[in-house]
Amino acid sequence: MSNTNKTKKHVQKKYETREVLESLNTTAATGEKFLQKYAKYIGIVFGVVVLIALGYVLYQNYVITPKNTQASDLVLDAEDLYLQEKTDQALGGKNGGISGFADIAEEYGTTASGELAALYAGVIEFKKGNYQKALDFFQKFDSSDKDLKAVKYGAIADTYVELNNNDEALNYMTKAAKESTNSATAFQFNKKAGILAMAIGQNDKALAFFQTIKDKYPDTDPTGEVDAYIERLKYATGKE
Repeated sequence: MSNTNKTKKHVQKKYETREVLESLNTTAATGEKFLQKYAKYIGIVFGVVVLIALGYVLYQNYVITPKNTQASDLVLDAEDLYLQEKTDQALGGKNGGISGFADIAEEYGTTASGELAALYAGVIEFKKGNYQKALDFFQKFDSSDKDLKAVKYGAIADTYVELNNNDEALNYMTKAAKESTNSATAFQFNKKAGILAMAIGQNDKALAFFQTIKDKYPDTDPTGEVDAYIERLKYATGKE
């Protein structure tokens, strides 16, 4: 395929890539088992957080300006398979060559596109219930972008919830909350950290997360949900 055609393909994939990220965010939300036991009434579903708000950043960093053109083209092909709901093929795994995200992550792990492939592979493994494999892939992903790093930490936190390691889950969700610079992601991660802290009985920490939202990102909570959590936690901790 000529370089011109490859460039056109990248442009044509812009909105499809964003749709994939939206799909990952929606369909990966399966990690609520722990909270069903401790805080089902809260109604929060834990799951891999590849947030819609970061779709454009991901696209700009890893599709428009890839460090490795070949790896980027392979990622696009794997995305096509994912869009066609050919999940196993999209994941790959050395079935006759480099064919999917797992293969790309292994072969091109030092490139930006290879690291993005690891993130995708982790999401697929998470959805399949292979949480340790998902964790391994998430840990391979890295970025100098603080919000993308926050996504990694949030995904790792959700995976630790499924692995019944709640202390590590809260540790990584805390990192995700602190790393976020985007108000939308900061709201999501602080809220999830707060709810997780509540679920494991660390109400003082939970209150601090919700207070951070109220103080720094007040416009992200038009429903007043955060205020309700704060009042509940102030009562629980005797800080009224």
